[in-house]
Amino acid sequence: MNAQIRLAAIALLTMGATSLHSADDSLAAPDDLRRDGAFGFPQKQAKILCDQPGLRFSIWNNPEYLFAQAVLWNDDDPALVKTDDNREIGDWSNLLMDLDGDGKATSNVDRNYALNPWPHMQGLHYQIVYSDGGSSGLEKDSKGHGAIRYLKFSNGKQVRIDTYLIPMSEISRQVGDKIRLCYWGSSPKPSLTVNSAGYEHDGGKYYGHQVPRGMHHGFVLAEGVELDATRVPEGRNDISLSKKKSVPMPKVGEAAPEISATDWINLKKPVNLKGSRGKVLVVEFWATWCGPCVAAIPHLNELHEKYSAKGLQLLSFVEEGHKTMDKFLASKRVKYPIGLESSSLEDYGITSIPHAFVIDRAGKVVWHGHSASVEMEEAIVAELKKGE
Repeated sequence: MNAQIRLAAIALLTMGATSLHSADDSLAAPDDLRRDGAFGFPQKQAKILCDQPGLRFSIWNNPEYLFAQAVLWNDDDPALVKTDDNREIGDWSNLLMDLDGDGKATSNVDRNYALNPWPHMQGLHYQIVYSDGGSSGLEKDSKGHGAIRYLKFSNGKQVRIDTYLIPMSEISRQVGDKIRLCYWGSSPKPSLTVNSAGYEHDGGKYYGHQVPRGMHHGFVLAEGVELDATRVPEGRNDISLSKKKSVPMPKVGEAAPEISATDWINLKKPVNLKGSRGKVLVVEFWATWCGPCVAAIPHLNELHEKYSAKGLQLLSFVEEGHKTMDKFLASKRVKYPIGLESSSLEDYGITSIPHAFVIDRAGKVVWHGHSASVEMEEAIVAELKKGE
């Protein structure tokens, strides 16, 4: 995408944001936004959970919907950037939800909702939280909706507003239940990371899952009035500024896409799937900045040592290059091959990491899921036995 096209796309997004705000809701100044909210959010009836110079976060509900809105006062730019570790990144946020309110992760109960989790994945997505610190992949079948929007004031300035509208039935909650929740938001330009809980991180960027659950806000779900949900923007229809392609993830039984990497670590000669027929493969996707990915490394090292002599080839792929990876490997040992600056994450339709695929000797996917799962080793063993 050239510069003119990208600027045009940004302009369309901004136009979409303002056009979704109807004339009777027009906001002349920040004080109007503080008083009235935006995009149908009932600010006057909402509970403000955080009100700081850089962030205001409010929540409201009725028996049908949970409605949350965050205003990032210091973010006025929707641009994408490239990070030092070769990732394309834009504005995104999480609504972290401890739905049983117990202050800890509860498998298949708690959820993390996200807006624009990747630049090519616009709108509302969610993950199911697991008690071991992991989570499901990013799902987009939520019946709710929401978006990241930039609202212009009469003085020409604009401000970022993140809006989440989530059905109560989807989170299996009802009026009277107590939940805990926290907002986390990130922007690459201007560079900032905020959270509503007051969590302070020592140095560098941090991610929503790092905010301790014990710091999340407590909230008792209330009996709110009716809501016009049509005024809440649907971000999944937004124009993506990303240059990345979007493809579906290969399913079990389908041929695995070919792999690629600009350079390799722990491998003398480049490999591909076509030349690896006859071996059982694990193709794994991760990043140095991903906590669950790093936590899975000892398990993958163990699998590599345990099964490589029996016909297993474990290959891992990152978008990062030597600048980031060499520094990481100075303190963390990875024994299996790493493919650097890989486009395979796009080719495999990866939406969340860590994620791994077990590929049989004929090149077909036989399993995929979390890299540290017990089921992955079971799938490896089953395929290796077929060659005995």
